Amino acid sequence: MVDAAASLEQKRGKTFGFSLAFCASTGRTATMFIAKTLNTLPDILATHEGQLVEETKPAILPLVNYHNRKAWYDPGYATRIAEQMRSKAVLAKAAGDASTFVDIAFNNTPFMEAFANLHPEAKFLAIFRRCEGFVRSATIVTGEDMQPAGWPDRQKPLTDREKFIELGRLKPSEDSEFGKVWDEWTGIQRNIWLWSAVNKRLFHFIQDSNTRHKLLFEDLVDEPRKFWEALLGAIGGNSHENVESCAALSAHRTNHRAAYQIGAVADWSKAERRLYEKLALPLEEKIYDR
Repeated sequence: MVDAAASLEQKRGKTFGFSLAFCASTGRTATMFIAKTLNTLPDILATHEGQLVEETKPAILPLVNYHNRKAWYDPGYATRIAEQMRSKAVLAKAAGDASTFVDIAFNNTPFMEAFANLHPEAKFLAIFRRCEGFVRSATIVTGEDMQPAGWPDRQKPLTDREKFIELGRLKPSEDSEFGKVWDEWTGIQRNIWLWSAVNKRLFHFIQDSNTRHKLLFEDLVDEPRKFWEALLGAIGGNSHENVESCAALSAHRTNHRAAYQIGAVADWSKAERRLYEKLALPLEEKIYDR
């Protein structure tokens, strides 16, 4: 018979003394809000891109953002960055006294396989959003975008901040089918490709283990209780009180676009719609097959 102390230790995670989860997406999937909401719960600590949401506080995890592009095409490099920036010692220091620690960042995607190899006891969450909504919200047409998740139109003048953020953003290799036409593409086409590339990798990743879970952004918007039951169930915090608390907060999301400067699919050019139909629609059918 397992005594109470041993049972509690097992729930908290055999390796660290706390449960560990990693979360990734394309971006524009309310990851900041999700981290902020998780941090309202007892014994759970979540970071958003290495920070405790409040940008005035220093990051408690090293940022992997600017290693994304190289890690995407070089699994060995992704492994080295994971070992350096998400080691057991680094994570334990960040987690502090929390029972559950969740590392949330849309730019975790190129590292998820490396994280899984390094921390096989962890849970992994992939948040998906339909392509049209991502493309429309990924960037803005005019003015400085303080938190862009996607590519701007190539004609848009960029601030130094936007140029810096762009350094780690994914793009196709120059000798690939899409890399050869990249310089001719609009921002919408580039973000269709970005959505497809990231979600294809994440969808493949979650097929391989029962510790890897699919979450839908649309559930957070339309059925928040369903979303939080799935997320909290995956990381081991699925009490009625926790679900109800998170669902109640979901009416007030953090950092969502009040309006889009990019039109709906019907307003896109023929070339943009053709790429959407080629890359996005077939993948959406697989992701949203419930």
